[in-house]
Amino acid sequence: MKLKIFLLLASVGLLWAVLNSLKPGVSQPASGLVVNPPVPTPAASASKTQLPPPAAAAPLQQFSEQLLSPPYSQPVTAMNLAQTEAPSVAAVTVPLDDGIVWSLQPGQFRFSYPEPVTATVQINGEQPALVRYRLRSTATAELLSSGELAADADGLFRLSIPGQTDFPAELELVVDSEPGHGALALLQYHQPVAWLGQTLALRADDSDLVLPLQLEVQQRGLYRVQAVLGLRQDQHQNAAKPQAILQGEFMLEAGTATIELRAHHSVLPAEPFDAELSRLQLELAPPMPGAATGYGRPLNAPVALGDFDPRALNRTPYQPDAQALQRVELLQQLGR
Repeated sequence: MKLKIFLLLASVGLLWAVLNSLKPGVSQPASGLVVNPPVPTPAASASKTQLPPPAAAAPLQQFSEQLLSPPYSQPVTAMNLAQTEAPSVAAVTVPLDDGIVWSLQPGQFRFSYPEPVTATVQINGEQPALVRYRLRSTATAELLSSGELAADADGLFRLSIPGQTDFPAELELVVDSEPGHGALALLQYHQPVAWLGQTLALRADDSDLVLPLQLEVQQRGLYRVQAVLGLRQDQHQNAAKPQAILQGEFMLEAGTATIELRAHHSVLPAEPFDAELSRLQLELAPPMPGAATGYGRPLNAPVALGDFDPRALNRTPYQPDAQALQRVELLQQLGR
């Protein structure tokens, strides 16, 4: 009974996330460095049952399909497509008097050594000759780097600060031209705990395509690994099509370690293809409660894995476990 209650609560949480994702986005005012989340409008009557809109049927069906497929090998759908793309970072926009607007656009939120800290500054309503920048530790306010920027031919100010091994994890980047005219963005900088050394030859193992990866591990511990498998079936394609999201957990020792990500035949096409690896994410679980999560070095560019013929795989259908089947049943009941 306790298991059923837990599964029901988990499924309700999944349903709430799905229905929430269907709501149109709410634009937020660009009026400073900290923006409060929008406050939901109270329901007219708490006693009334809120029924999911008809548009929820398709996401519920997609959730059910994911639960019935191997958890280590999920097909790319509209629901998880964002996981195959580089995360976007919102610009910090600061409106001032007289129609002046400063916009500070970091290259990303989380940087990893040896990546440089990059950003672009756009100023509407004034044309300062120079823009000053300062990179500081959020915790201690220690100045780590500073300098001046001149506008490029397109009127934008671009900065690139070389990464350092002693950069703290929490940073703040300040740009200004005179007192009261500027913007501030909060960033993260991490010393990588692991990174990809090289990829090894693809191989078939029963119903799975196996992707062996050799990692260079700096800190031992439990790693959660996720990557995107891209396929290229036409040599004239400009980019590989994201086909599946692969993931697994591995207990790794410091040094060189080989792990295996797997793609089930159900997420692969029937015809031979060239495989590509992208969006590799390495996360080291905190060794104790309250400790920080460790992050691996991201890939600079997709990595070619070579060609593969899926006809070498056993086409036996995947058999979900009893827990997955119970969750699907509960989702179907909630969708009625």
